[in-house]
Amino acid sequence: MKTLLVALDHTAAAEHTLAYANKLAVRWPAEIVVLYCHPKPAAGQPLAELRVQEQRLRGLVERLRYQQLTRQDGRRIQYHYRVLAGCLHDHIREEVLRCAADLVLMGLEHIDCGRQEAPGNHAAAIAKLVSCPLLVVPAGRRSLPKRMVFSADFRTLGLHILPRLAALEGAFPAPLDLVQFYAPADRPQRRQLKQALSKASAHLAWPFSATHLLEDDAPLEGIGDFCAHMQAQLLIIAPGSSEELLRFFDACYATTQAYHTRIPALVLPSAAERQPQVACCDRCAARLAQEAAPQLALANYHAVRWA
Repeated sequence: MKTLLVALDHTAAAEHTLAYANKLAVRWPAEIVVLYCHPKPAAGQPLAELRVQEQRLRGLVERLRYQQLTRQDGRRIQYHYRVLAGCLHDHIREEVLRCAADLVLMGLEHIDCGRQEAPGNHAAAIAKLVSCPLLVVPAGRRSLPKRMVFSADFRTLGLHILPRLAALEGAFPAPLDLVQFYAPADRPQRRQLKQALSKASAHLAWPFSATHLLEDDAPLEGIGDFCAHMQAQLLIIAPGSSEELLRFFDACYATTQAYHTRIPALVLPSAAERQPQVACCDRCAARLAQEAAPQLALANYHAVRWA
């Protein structure tokens, strides 16, 4: 049984996050762990206050279960509740490991530790702490995607990340467009870019996919325009760093209602986190050591002007 870990706060947008998780749980199928972190429980009776918060969560879950879903689907989903004292970023890593979560969901404007920041900032912080994909859901009721876009720098994307995306194919059985943006200065590398894009597509083996190599000196604006052109309902990104993810959720895009902030975003684990290569035998160990060693530059005899 697959597991969705749904981090909620008590804002109105939390209902939309849970409603989206319900649809995923029915389609996949999966069980749902509802997580709520209460920032400042009362000093006198903290346990009693946490029980009150759990009852609020149960009321929300039961209301949506029978308002949104059919009776059969509502009974099929198994819910578990985790109400903890403290901040989400202090508990999320342990909770993902505890329930072996396959996917974490949270709202774009999630409030963590009682603090409200620019939309997506808390999500960017949580993405650094979890080892599984993170699905960021903006406010509003949405259906599951019928078209998806996967944008990344496929030159540096670790292929070990792609199986995590392939495992979600049952939850998102929709056409997938892989897009690689490059700057005008990278035109001489078009062949290498296209090869990396094709390699990722073949390794992913998505049932219906297409590849696109596009030139754009502002990739973030290009992502939004491309998603709008394709009418995508889900954007998948694999940021190379936390700074890149923060730029993706920059306040200017939320203020201008950029297209990529109005659709759910699936954040794959950072491409900078490379898995160490393990040698299976002495021969492989020697090969890995040779690849890691600095290569000496050989003389280019063809460039020498002989007398």
